[in-house]
Amino acid sequence: MKSSSHTDAASEGGGSSSSSRLPDHKLYPIDANGIELMLGGMASAMALVSPRKSLNIYDNPVKYLTVTATVLFGYYAILAFAGIYCFKAPTSRRRPTPAGTRITAVIYMGVATLAASLVISIGLVLFGAPFASQHAETFMAALNMALLGVTPAILTLKPSPEAWRKALISGEPKSVPELWAAGLFWSTFVASWAAAYFIPLDWDRPWQKWPIPIVGGAFLGNLAGLLYVLLRCFILPLARADYAETERSKRDMVRELSEPSAAKKEL
Repeated sequence: MKSSSHTDAASEGGGSSSSSRLPDHKLYPIDANGIELMLGGMASAMALVSPRKSLNIYDNPVKYLTVTATVLFGYYAILAFAGIYCFKAPTSRRRPTPAGTRITAVIYMGVATLAASLVISIGLVLFGAPFASQHAETFMAALNMALLGVTPAILTLKPSPEAWRKALISGEPKSVPELWAAGLFWSTFVASWAAAYFIPLDWDRPWQKWPIPIVGGAFLGNLAGLLYVLLRCFILPLARADYAETERSKRDMVRELSEPSAAKKEL
């Protein structure tokens, strides 16, 4: 009995250490942060599937990718201005953010996303994108990739190389914001890179035209990343918490049932 009570005390006392290793749903509630997941999935679906037959990526990829980029940027801008694209524990007394600070956050997001798209454009050219032609197609594809894979990290991580290195490259234990940024970043770019292998194949399909495969791969990878983040950051922590609570209640029940029998033996 002493060992079990000691274990319970240790588990209660070591709650802070365990919460530093695994995401804690009490610190990152699902009702607030689920907004990003739901809106992210809907925005990606709206950007991927055009409601108009006259607007399609096969006939006019630049116009289509402009629409998708506008949808995605508008989604992120609303979240950044409203201040809900974050993973902070809510407090009972939270001061309202000034409008100037909100506007600055949107401008910073736009400038950083544009810079990321320029870097991605250079990377696409180095990896085989057309150099002397289709500049608009390449840039719009890079802009969509930046909005899908880099903008979530821009809004979530601190603007420092160390924060980005820890979240995207290092194998250190990551917090929920870092898992969110890394999941969407790597799923978007890895899927886009894998989809590029369909371009040189001699299948003569309309969806093999530049830059349709890499854009489609980026959207599919982003959706897969959303599912990964939902599972890794919300469902599994809740399941772990429920499991731990169930085991604790079982131990308490066994202790209560064993105490009367032990008292009878003493009598």
